[in-house]
Amino acid sequence: MKQVNYSTVGFTDRDIEAALDAVAAAGFKGTEIVGQAPHLDQPPEGQALIEFRERLDSRELLCRTVHAPLTRNVLGAPEEEWRREVVEVLARYIRFAGAIEADGIVIHPIPNPIFVPAAEDASLPDRMRSAVRHSLDDLVPVAREAGVCMLLENLPYHCHYPLLTLEELRPLVDEYPEQQVGLVIDTGHAWTIGRDPAVEIRAAGARLRGTHLQDVDGEHPNDDHWPPTHGGLHWADIRQALEDVSYEGFWTFEVANGRQGETPEELARVTRQVAGSWGL
Repeated sequence: MKQVNYSTVGFTDRDIEAALDAVAAAGFKGTEIVGQAPHLDQPPEGQALIEFRERLDSRELLCRTVHAPLTRNVLGAPEEEWRREVVEVLARYIRFAGAIEADGIVIHPIPNPIFVPAAEDASLPDRMRSAVRHSLDDLVPVAREAGVCMLLENLPYHCHYPLLTLEELRPLVDEYPEQQVGLVIDTGHAWTIGRDPAVEIRAAGARLRGTHLQDVDGEHPNDDHWPPTHGGLHWADIRQALEDVSYEGFWTFEVANGRQGETPEELARVTRQVAGSWGL
């Protein structure tokens, strides 16, 4: 039985408790929790963590993955002070993911150019590659202790930075233990920068441990986060590619927007129907 999740990114109009209620109400048994406001801008600890786990249990809802904070919180921060700050933040979220028995934590390898001073500096690609490796070296022991796999995501940026695609990321993750470092395919990110998601899935191969399933416009994609089948992606090809690599991970839907002004609840219900039509 394939495990289906719905990301709390679909309910960023409310706090984490209301978002989790809505995920459960839509019929999902699993979720991916977004590690930033209005959800978990700080991972709970101590008694707050115990109570958070109890509330998940009361909903019969499993948090199977956590999405680490976004914006500047990337492995490949090109300045050392920035990188060290990020490693501290990511370590806290990795430990939180382990404490709630999540299997994976999604992390962005490199930053959006909007967050990078002198974003066109020719030295940035090499500095980012080096920073990603240093950050992974720092965090693999944390992930091992927490029992969590770090999932590096392909990204939608139109820039000259490295490690945007799973084809580029696969050789990198092969340098690290598969229990601690894997890959996650974001279907919309791939097409936004002109990459076929099915090709990316095959490039990831056995190191693919997660999915962000979302649709985008076929001709003018802009990381749209529509429900699958509502845009221009070829979902039969994507599903075949997942089968071809013997993918056994989670089917996580990362839907945030509708094409017809749907409410977040309507989008979740529509997405659940799509999952059901796929036999999930």
